[in-house]
Amino acid sequence: MRVSDYDLLFDLPEGEYEGGKIGGVRTVTIRAGRSLEILCHPIVRISAEARREAKARRSTPAMERLNAKNTERHIMRLIEANFTREAIVVTGTYAYPMEDYGMCDLEEMAGTYDRRGLPWDVDRIRKDVRNWREKLKRRVLAVGGRASDLKWIVRIEEGKEPPGVGLPPKYHFHAIVEGPGLDSETVKALWEEKHGHAHCDRLDLKDDGAARVARYLCKQRRGGRWWSHSRNLRAPVPRISDRKMSRRRMGRIAADVQRDGQAILEALYPGYKVVELPDVKYSDFVTGCYIYARMRRRD
Repeated sequence: MRVSDYDLLFDLPEGEYEGGKIGGVRTVTIRAGRSLEILCHPIVRISAEARREAKARRSTPAMERLNAKNTERHIMRLIEANFTREAIVVTGTYAYPMEDYGMCDLEEMAGTYDRRGLPWDVDRIRKDVRNWREKLKRRVLAVGGRASDLKWIVRIEEGKEPPGVGLPPKYHFHAIVEGPGLDSETVKALWEEKHGHAHCDRLDLKDDGAARVARYLCKQRRGGRWWSHSRNLRAPVPRISDRKMSRRRMGRIAADVQRDGQAILEALYPGYKVVELPDVKYSDFVTGCYIYARMRRRD
């Protein structure tokens, strides 16, 4: 059974552990930079009823929420594994007109969009962001770097659609970029010279920093959400062990997360501290429990 199926089946915040009914505990660890994620689930025989339930839930809002959570975690891992504190977090917007849409002439406003080169659809902002990345690459090459030295993650979002017929939603993007010769002023200027406004900050990788940036990149829950990354980013490979976590330890974490969960995990993984307390979930269809926790290497 796939790990995602366990995520779907274990969705209850409370339940009974019953460790004696499971054959063992499977531990999946994902190391990305200084970050360590731990996923634990029981090794049990999955009934036909549970398999049918997991299959049914794949086309529900629960699956949409799971996909959004997995995207957020995937972006967090890419950040941890590939970027340093020299990376720059960018939000880029366009110079949209500030007129009151209820009072303006929509035909005249449409002409303003054309004159200012404002995007009418997502394909246009994708093109603009792609051209901006090409300028960043030329800057990297100009200081003696290689094209492969430029690393980036970009997520495009659409804002609320203005009232009235014929005007598109307001688009913007979030990005993380890093490469030789790139500083906040350069990155900002290369977008603003043609399109609008940009805000830049250094990437904060302390404690929960990468997770906060990933949540920010994925915060939108309406309209379209498009994201991509450079091909030179490394994706962390999960490791699986059926001996790392015992049924007893899993039961202690499930029984008292606040008191035992952090201490048990920090004893199992010396040199790491818990930055996200274990999330323990139960199921109506599978015995045992499902645990997710996140740790970070101590400075």
